[in-house]
Amino acid sequence: MRKVLLASMTLLVFSCAEDTSEKYAEYEKLFQQVLEVHDEVMPKMGDLPGLEQQLQKIADTSANPRIYLEAEKQLERSDSLMMGWMHSFSDEFVKKKPSVKKMSNQEIQQEIDALQAELKKVRRMEDEISASLINAQELVR
Repeated sequence: MRKVLLASMTLLVFSCAEDTSEKYAEYEKLFQQVLEVHDEVMPKMGDLPGLEQQLQKIADTSANPRIYLEAEKQLERSDSLMMGWMHSFSDEFVKKKPSVKKMSNQEIQQEIDALQAELKKVRRMEDEISASLINAQELVR
């Protein structure tokens, strides 16, 4: 009798378990979208040091160095923005990712909401970095 009761309780627990596969798939898709934006921007970051040097050289010989120095500062801010974003994303999402599979639908939805905000944030970062690169490239031509 005891074995039957234990088996029944085990079956009841597993049958009542929440199916989180759809929410987790949504979470995964959004996580990948955030990473894709990062992966599009990251290769461009290698252009920053060379552009900064070129802007500094032009500023050193220009009668009006302000515009070149401001463009150089924008590139420095872009670098800081990317580095800060990567650190924050790692702390807030990457380190937590393995535990998401174990969450309830409600908890996964909270993570999805946070990732949606993060996607907006990484797209703003992409826009700022692209704008600073375009500006610097036009100035060094």
